[in-house]
Amino acid sequence: MESIPPYEGKPTVYLDQNVLDFFTKQGLGEFGQMLLEDYQVVYSDETLKEIRRSKGFEENFLNVLKDLKAYHLKLIVEQPNFTITDNATICKRDPYDIYKQYCESCDDGLDIEYAMQQSLFKFSGGRKGESLNDIHNEQVAAFSELMDSLMDISDELPEEIQKQLQVYGEEMTSQYKATLAKTENMMLESIEDDRNWDGIKDFRLALGIGPMQLNNIDPPDVLVKIWDKLRALPAYSQANMDIEDFFQLKKHPIYPEQPYFKHQKVTVIYNMLNTLGYYPDSKVHKERRFIAAVSDNSHASIASFCNFLVSNDEYFIKKVNAAYEYLEVPTIANQVVFNYA
Repeated sequence: MESIPPYEGKPTVYLDQNVLDFFTKQGLGEFGQMLLEDYQVVYSDETLKEIRRSKGFEENFLNVLKDLKAYHLKLIVEQPNFTITDNATICKRDPYDIYKQYCESCDDGLDIEYAMQQSLFKFSGGRKGESLNDIHNEQVAAFSELMDSLMDISDELPEEIQKQLQVYGEEMTSQYKATLAKTENMMLESIEDDRNWDGIKDFRLALGIGPMQLNNIDPPDVLVKIWDKLRALPAYSQANMDIEDFFQLKKHPIYPEQPYFKHQKVTVIYNMLNTLGYYPDSKVHKERRFIAAVSDNSHASIASFCNFLVSNDEYFIKKVNAAYEYLEVPTIANQVVFNYA
């Protein structure tokens, strides 16, 4: 991997989308000016994704990023195997240029990204009337299309690299199919009617736990306190597992042979807290709310590379701080309350 010098500028602050939305409606104001003067505001591809979904308000958000002199924060992925790393870089470029490049580069991956999210959406109570197998077939088709598009792009690369990509693509597709099949078989063992399944609801009912039992837990040691409650339940009182087993923190849940980094563990913890009912996102069985929850999770993960994270969403900050605290992520996550004029 190319050596990149460490960032040595002002403290970095990652803004949740609701903060940017406030600025588009009310202007930067004193708070925005303070950020501009004392911090380096950063944004990510997830920010750009949400801007793209704003449909008609893209310029408003991009102008705010320009006014804040924001830098683009991006996770470093090693080529040619697209290996996730534990490093990120920030760059100073016109947000309009970054946004244009993002839109041009992400189109090929939209189908697979959407397809990958559908299992979690199904678990969240969405896609009523459709089976797990229906969704997995969609995912395999989208993955195959992505591999084909990568091979089409590789025509201009040296022949040796093309061969490596071909082998890698075949291995990935085979592994992906096997993983989906294994997951589906395991899930169907405990699901009576997968077409009308609501995984989150069933999970909480089976445990007898949810927001009523968890939302009175205060820091510090939120995850430890949640685990203490779970260990007292019949389902886990005799189980041979510890807190890291439960929150799936010992090895990557999908690719156990690969390195497992803190920014990835943030994602897993955030999902589990939502599932358990610790200040959960609401109505995630509806696609719009589900997509918003997925974006929040991505923001929580990428913001772990920054000094500060700011949002006006109390529930988001509660879950983020619980994950950061347990993983000893030094990022300080704070809620700000805005008064709209």
